[in-house]
Amino acid sequence: MIPEIDRALIALLSTQTYADERVRVDLDPPTKDWAARRTGPVLNLFLNDVREDTEKRSADIVEVRDEKGIVVARRPAERTFLFSYALSAWTSRPEDDHALLGAALGALLRREYLPEDLCDGTLAELARYGRPAMIRVGGVLYSERLVTELWTAIGGEFRPVIAITVSSMVPAGLPVPAGPPQTEPPKFVFGDTQSGATSTISGAGRERAGADAPAGRTRTRESL
Repeated sequence: MIPEIDRALIALLSTQTYADERVRVDLDPPTKDWAARRTGPVLNLFLNDVREDTEKRSADIVEVRDEKGIVVARRPAERTFLFSYALSAWTSRPEDDHALLGAALGALLRREYLPEDLCDGTLAELARYGRPAMIRVGGVLYSERLVTELWTAIGGEFRPVIAITVSSMVPAGLPVPAGPPQTEPPKFVFGDTQSGATSTISGAGRERAGADAPAGRTRTRESL
């Protein structure tokens, strides 16, 4: 999932920051060595935090159906994770840094979520079914000192950053196979221990299950 989010953000920033120009986007930590090797303007998209949004965790079970609509397995619901990036601009002059970072900010603010045409794999499938990865731009990082701590930790040159948080569902758990499909009406037998009599209740078959299910029930009473 993380590489899919990386590729989607790179596609967005590289093609939509400027309408008539493709912008280079790097995922490497912005260390001094990286800064010395870079050539030309570049946006640095540094993933710095991954954590679950526990407020959105659900205990629901999701049914997995085959092409005929029959339940073949059940699995835990997806979990929602937050992927936080620090976006910085690197050029030869501070004013150009600000212009590039501002253009990238404009491109990000035009999107509430990662569109399907920029995604692949599971990320594209989730978007196709109306559950795209959401983008939050310019939020407060998890620590007020995180920006300074970040640059100190990686030993890089300090640059202003835009915090980008992508919220996406991530498949979780393993599917458990469901039981075999129903081939005959269900039948329940109740016995009276004192009289020895039994009562049998039969439900409707698959072909009659639905609106006419109550009419399909039969009730018989037998004596042992």
